[in-house]
Amino acid sequence: MRSGPITPRLWALIMAGGSGERLWPLSRRRHPKQTLRLGRERSLLQAAADRLSGLVPAGRVVVVTTKNQAGLVRRQLPKIPAGHFLVEPASRNTAAAIGLGTLAVLREDPDAVIVVAPADHLIQPVGEFHRTVAKAAALAVKQEGLVLLGVKPTYPATGYGYIEPMGKVIPPGGYRVRRFLEKPTLPVARRLIRRPLIFWNSGIFCWRGHVILAAIRQWLPGLNAGLEAIRRRPEWGTPSGESRLGELYRQLPSISVDVGVLERSRNVWMVPAVFSWDDVGSWNSLAFLHGTDAEGNVVLGTHVGLETSGSVIVGQQGRLVATLGVKDLIVVQAPDATLVCHKSQAQAIRQIVARLSVSPKLRRYL
Repeated sequence: MRSGPITPRLWALIMAGGSGERLWPLSRRRHPKQTLRLGRERSLLQAAADRLSGLVPAGRVVVVTTKNQAGLVRRQLPKIPAGHFLVEPASRNTAAAIGLGTLAVLREDPDAVIVVAPADHLIQPVGEFHRTVAKAAALAVKQEGLVLLGVKPTYPATGYGYIEPMGKVIPPGGYRVRRFLEKPTLPVARRLIRRPLIFWNSGIFCWRGHVILAAIRQWLPGLNAGLEAIRRRPEWGTPSGESRLGELYRQLPSISVDVGVLERSRNVWMVPAVFSWDDVGSWNSLAFLHGTDAEGNVVLGTHVGLETSGSVIVGQQGRLVATLGVKDLIVVQAPDATLVCHKSQAQAIRQIVARLSVSPKLRRYL
């Protein structure tokens, strides 16, 4: 088992490749959810980088993103070295993205401890986030294991994966994971949250770089072979190597790190988060970000509402949204599109995006 100080070798891998389809019509292919400000001064992506800055210097941050949004992501994060932006030639889910990012980190620091953080989460307060990550990093080093951050459920969510840990606390304050429960039905979710030891999987991970690569080698040999082929290319990481990287990367299997690695491994650990967390998975998340008014509405923009309650109203600058006699609706204006749906259908907005994607006339709204 390796030992030594953690903080000097802590790196951050920001996952900034999501499309954010459930925040359509503001979230688009070239301007996805994590690059939106959503009524704040900084975008979700910038907030993620700001949150990590107290733990990891900009020179030890690597960002994995996609070709459509690479330019915007770079402009929003000017302090991160240009060579630390990795552009996926094709979407191959989180196992491939994490594998690629880990190769880039280990090329500079073979002994790195890496915190993997999605770019589109809301977390507060920052100080508690730092303390939780420090604990996770210490546990990852001590156990040479795969550590994730678990969030105590606040409602019976059906869109999150759940974690059931073993009951014994392991210093410095984590648990070995007993099992994962993927996106349960509502009745099952209601039963789960009544258990004292049950957590949401936040999608924030911490591990030594060589440990996650060893786990990929064990559980995803096809992905490991593809990553090794990329790593062996002498031109990898240079502009001239991008086309060859694209050929290799498109051949990688598409699978999440949760399903492909974490749910199969026995060396998985969890540290409970002591901060408030939301993954901005739908327009309903704006209540977490901004709170509600006396009628239970969340309003961004200029709004006149009569007999309007429990709704999410997002308007464009210089345009008025007026509502009368409505309850529990989502109304979102974009310059070229408007969404109106019931709050209970917030998770289904991606079905509209799917419909747009198959229509040659409507793809311009993606």
